[in-house]
Order: sequence, then structure tokens, then C-alpha cells
Amino acid sequence: MNELLQNVNSIFKNDGFLKLHNKEFYNIPLYQRGFKWTAKQVGKLLEDIDRFSPNAGKFYCVQNITLVPTDNGCFNVVDGQQRLTTMVLILSCLGETNLVANKVRFPDNSIREKTNKFLNNYITNSDKVLLDVFPTWEELVEEKPEFDHQDIYYLYQAYNTISLWLNELDNKDVFLNKLLEHVMFICNYIEGENEERIFGNLNSKRIYLDGADLVRATLITRVTLEESKRESDIKNIVRVNERRVRIGWRLDEINAWWGDDNIKTYYEPWIRVQPTGDISFSFLKFPINKLLALFIESEGKENLSLEAIEEYESSLEVYKKINKLNDTLKDWYEDKTLYHFLGFLFAQKRDRKEFNFKIIWDYWQNDCKTRDDFKFYLLKQIKLEVFGNKPVKEVFGDGKNWYDGDNKTLVQILLLLDIIEANKEYRDKLKSNAFFKKGNDIEHVFPRNPQNPKDKLAYITFLMKYDENLKNKELLKDFKGKFEDAEYVKVVDDFIEEYTESIPIHSIGNLVLLYESLNRSISNNPYSYKRKKVLEFFNQGNFIQPHTLNVFARYFINEHSTGHDLEHWTKDDIISNEEAIKNTLLNYLNTELKDG
Repeated sequence: MNELLQNVNSIFKNDGFLKLHNKEFYNIPLYQRGFKWTAKQVGKLLEDIDRFSPNAGKFYCVQNITLVPTDNGCFNVVDGQQRLTTMVLILSCLGETNLVANKVRFPDNSIREKTNKFLNNYITNSDKVLLDVFPTWEELVEEKPEFDHQDIYYLYQAYNTISLWLNELDNKDVFLNKLLEHVMFICNYIEGENEERIFGNLNSKRIYLDGADLVRATLITRVTLEESKRESDIKNIVRVNERRVRIGWRLDEINAWWGDDNIKTYYEPWIRVQPTGDISFSFLKFPINKLLALFIESEGKENLSLEAIEEYESSLEVYKKINKLNDTLKDWYEDKTLYHFLGFLFAQKRDRKEFNFKIIWDYWQNDCKTRDDFKFYLLKQIKLEVFGNKPVKEVFGDGKNWYDGDNKTLVQILLLLDIIEANKEYRDKLKSNAFFKKGNDIEHVFPRNPQNPKDKLAYITFLMKYDENLKNKELLKDFKGKFEDAEYVKVVDDFIEEYTESIPIHSIGNLVLLYESLNRSISNNPYSYKRKKVLEFFNQGNFIQPHTLNVFARYFINEHSTGHDLEHWTKDDIISNEEAIKNTLLNYLNTELKDG
């Protein structure tokens, strides 16, 4: 078929969709359930169509019908018969019986033979009006008991509902024109497939066209229509078709880009707008829907729906805006600094009410003159998020417990250190999942005293390796045989607490982010073992956060440092590392923002 979308007039008229495919009518196969639409469902459809305003080429979509061609001069309706049959009822009530007569049929010589007779001898019969002949259901079944079937009952009640609703309508001609010309079916035309298998698949999971399909169909159809109006040779079908192919390719290209796993993960926290309505916009199956969601938010709209796309006067304008947005987001993704700053903000921002994609997009569009202006603005937002209005030095208080205190700020600072390192020219940009703590543990380089007896034994073993003077400490040597003695363990804990009191275990200088699987495999082992395992993990091609790697490589050591012992991680190392962290942040923010 030439078009995915067909208006109601084209679906039923003699020289329309049926003729295009050399068919005469739509057949409802026996495996289909009977007509079951209630008065409420029919009334809602009528109200929705009535409220719809078909300005500037907009249309109302009644979802899809799935059609399989047969050799008997008809289409078998595999899905959508309720909508199609309801449309026959509405048009019959509006006096368009000649348009719909015998266009929808049920098989003869079957249990639906009476349904077919009722539909085409009474409802679509131009010589008689159903309700004039049978004003009530009781009168119908009394005179025609062969019509006393459930699906015929629903057909009668739906017809009655439509008739009563139309009697209250001020202008039936306007409604009829809207219905015929601006109400659309999405026609899924399927050849070479087993129709009962298709029916089973559709009805087991109710598979409908996704919103991405419908937006694609809308853009391909309408954009070329709008552009062709500007051509002197409107009949240049070849040019129009070539343009449609190019638009299709472009949308496929966009969908493929958004389908990359890193890109999907990166943009996940950006999306606040969610799909609403009967038509699904699956982010999983159609990644381009994430772009559509961001487009909707950039336009200040609250929900992603087909109606939100259709309400624009110009589909060409929508297509251009979507392309511009996609190209900009792709550009941001490929700019290492923007990638890092935006990734941080969308993954780490505490208050999303005061920060969202529309705010960022509006600033980019209206307030910044250069790319550097944009980077400056984003870094200011990061500094405000991490440090508030405090100077950086003020956040680093003496003896501050970073582990049990403000965990969020700790993670943000460690991530900011990763970004500072990764922004260097010779470094690769961070992985998209590096902006989240998920999957990472906060690891103490110098381990803390664990509560589990088995882990405590490993910790004591570590302390005895760390400090030669503890090797002969009888209290610790007996732990393996006495760990079930609560009083003994309490004495050991008191000793460990006193011994490590001078070591700032919970200092930011002693904390790094590590993949949880790696972290738990090294647990309370000595520093030299941890360092060896971290470097091995990195050299095997695995990702280690840049700051974490720097810490285990002792980046803070210089000619003035006192700790050059690669076997142990000492109190001096912790203090030196915290000082290096503070200086790194101050130098970076002073350089980039002139504001520490």
C-alpha cells in the first residue's frame, strides 16, 4: 500500500483503499470474537471525535486495523474489527448507508450468519431505519427471535447509543465531514503470513503500533505534503517519494544512534516526561522515543503522546525541531567536557524541580553566546550542587567523617575528581554508567573495623601485617580461638578503636569508589594487595574510576612527601591525599570559574 494512514472515507468508498488492492469488502473471520463494544466505549469515541479540531491538516487516529488479503475478493480483518464495525454503525446513523453497505461482512453458513444479516439488511439498509422498525431490543427479538444473539445485542445497543447522541448534535454535516476526512485508520497490510498466528500474537499481548511508528508515518506523509505545496510542479511524484525515503532513512539513523547502550544509559536520567494515552511510546523497543520525550519537554509540554505531536500546525516545523534537537544532543555527547558536566548534573542533581532538560535547553538556545559560556554555566551549576554557597575549603573540616555523614556530597566530589581527570586532553571520557553510584561501593583504603567475626579476623591479620609491633600482641593472637566470647571481642574492639583513633579512617583521603565485586573481593586485605588487584583489574581492560586509579598509584606523592612505602597505606597518605583532593578542586574551580 502507498500510505499507512487512511481516512474513513478512503476505507469505505468504492474507489478508495479496497479498490486500490482489488478487494470488495472487509471480512470478519470466524476466529474473531463477536462485537462487544459497550455504550460507554462508543460514547467516548463519539465525544473524542467531536472535541477534535482538524485545523491545519491535523487528524484523529482510531488506532490500527490489521488486514490480510485473501483470494476471495476481500481482506480478512485480523485485528481492529470492533473499531471498523463501530464506524459502520456511526456512518449508518448519519445516513451514509450507501457508503458502508456490505463493506463489512461476517461469514455465511456460520454462527455469524445472523450477525451479517442484521448488519447488512437492517443497519446499512438505505430503505429502512433500524430504530423505526424496531424501537426497542425487546421488540426486535420478539419479532425476529433468530437475532437473539449476544453480538447482535451489542450491535443494537451501540446503534441506539449513536442515534441518541447524534440527536443532541447541533451540526451533523460538520461532524460527518470531520469523520470522513480527518479520522484515520492505521492500516497494517500483511501478506505471506498465517493470519491465525498473527491474530493469536496480536490478541495474546495486544500488540499495537508504537507511537514511534505513528510519528514516523505522520512526518513522512505530512512533511513531504507541506514541502510539495511550495514546488511549482506539484505532480512531481518522484521527487516527493525520494524525499519520503530520505526522511525514513534519517529517522532510522536517529533511532539507531539512540539504541546504543552507552547512549541509552547516559540519557536515561534526562527524561522526565512520560508517555500517556492509549498509544504506547516504548523507550525499550524504539529508542527514538527518548528523543521525542526530550523534544516534548523542550517545548514545555508535560506528557508524551501522539496528540502532543499532532497539535503543531506544521509537521515540517516539528521535523526540523526534532532534527535540530537530535543534532545538538549528539554534539553535546561527543564534546567531552559537555558530556561530563551534563552527565554529572542529570545523574547527581538533588532537586530536579529546579533543574530539568527544558531549563538547560532554554539556556543553550537563548542565554549563552558561545560553547564556552555554556560550559561555564554548567560548571557553576555543578559547584553550586556540590558545595552550595560555601567556599570549597569550608567543606573540608578537620576530622570530618565523610563516610557516615553526607554520603551524597562524598560521591559527588569523587565523581567531580573523575571528571577533572577525564577532561584532560590525553584521557578518554568516562563511561556513561560512571555518573551513578549504582554498582559501586565506597571503599576504605585503610580498612575500618568490621563487625562480622570472620571479617574481624581478617582485619586483625591486616593490622598485624601493617604494624610489626602488633605481631606479638597476645590479645590479638588469641582472636581465632576466642571470637565467640563476647567480652573478649569487646576488649579487642576497644583496643582496635584506641589503636586506630589517630588514623582518619573516614576521611575523604581514605575513601574511593570501586566496583562492588572488586571491592568485596579485596575487603580487609593490606594496601599492597588491594593496589595489586586494582591495577590488575585495570590492566585487564576494565574500567576503574580515574580518581580511584590515581589514589592507588599515589598521585599525590612528590619530592616533599614523607610516605613512599608502597607496602602500606598510612595516616600520612590519608592526610596527603585529602590535601591533594582539596587543592585539585580549588585549582580547577579557580582556573575555570575564577571562583574557589
